Amino acid sequence: MAYDHRIIDMTGNRINYSCENRRYRTNLRKGFPHNPSSQTLGNVIEHPLVNSGGYSLWLEHVFEIDTTEEMYWLMWYDASGKPTIPLSGVFDKNDLGQMVFQLSKFVP
Repeated sequence: MAYDHRIIDMTGNRINYSCENRRYRTNLRKGFPHNPSSQTLGNVIEHPLVNSGGYSLWLEHVFEIDTTEEMYWLMWYDASGKPTIPLSGVFDKNDLGQMVFQLSKFVP
């Protein structure tokens, strides 16, 4: 069985719509809730970037665990709020701006 990468709260329960790995974790103190049924913060915008077939893609606030440096990542979640992958590309705000610029040239 695959490892569950949701963040564990103080009572030992896993937090839906959260993810952590050895270096990064969803910043649960920033942003918007992930959906009406979950009050878990961390989403940069109010809605998923993609919502398709029981899976949703979110742009999330994250931080580097050792340095607390603010970053972002794109994270896919299943309908229950479990991350579908343990890793995702991590980037800063300047990188995000460059991605938006490049994507705007691809999608007019």
